[in-house]
Amino acid sequence: MQSLTGIGALADAYDGFVLDAWGTLHEGGDVLPAALDAVRRLHAAGKRLAVVSNTPQLGPVLARRLAAQGLPVDCYDLTFTAGDLAHEDLATASGPWFEGLGRRAYHLAPDRFPDLLPGTPFTRVDRIEDADLLVNGGPDRDDLPVAAFAPLFRTAVARGIPMICANPDRAIVDRGVRKICAGELAAAYEALGGHVRYHGKPYPALFRRAVEELGSPAERTLVVGDGLATDIAGAAAAGLDSLLIAGGLHAEALLTDGGTLVEHLGAAIRSLSPGARPRFAMPKLEW
Repeated sequence: MQSLTGIGALADAYDGFVLDAWGTLHEGGDVLPAALDAVRRLHAAGKRLAVVSNTPQLGPVLARRLAAQGLPVDCYDLTFTAGDLAHEDLATASGPWFEGLGRRAYHLAPDRFPDLLPGTPFTRVDRIEDADLLVNGGPDRDDLPVAAFAPLFRTAVARGIPMICANPDRAIVDRGVRKICAGELAAAYEALGGHVRYHGKPYPALFRRAVEELGSPAERTLVVGDGLATDIAGAAAAGLDSLLIAGGLHAEALLTDGGTLVEHLGAAIRSLSPGARPRFAMPKLEW
């Protein structure tokens, strides 16, 4: 693993860049100025750029949100999300997993992520007792603990209802505050004996689709992200090189108080995620 101070050192080595959004480009607020500068420089150098996210929102919604946070759509080439994959899966509803499954869905967080069911053959129901499928976009409110979902999950597991998880992230750090995501709820569901079908990082489908749409060779495409278990592990699963942004989700363990990489970075990474092997690392995304 090579430690870097700027992504400009890799500009000649790669044609395509798959950029994580939360924790890499922003931390819940405006796009970070250094990250915006890096994106602009990569784009100006003719690089193909995809912004990917584990959000249950669809790609166009993510693009509008990023624009409001300060990342113009003309700075990159495409967005692709876990929500895109989940919606495609629900829309086709084909294959052995869906065989014999009814078309009534109980939707977690329908107001926060309203685009998952429209355009699919599934009808939303308001009672888990009436559902054939549990669609997990995450908690309805940021202040809800996992325990709040236990009665719902126990009922669903007892009825043998499978879950589609549209965001494997277990948590995000929103301007210094840790908040649970759909992946945390999915883990709790599995712990009760429930069956979960995941879409998004670290599963390689999202990365492979992004690379396919970018049109850059896999060996010349770099994944840039802050999540060891999602971005870095997912890049490896898709056969792609990765650059770890240490100042995101794992900042407390991977950065010094002065904002530099800790001395024994490799050991620190292995303690957090034994299988994670980024090719490069840097404190934050900058040129």
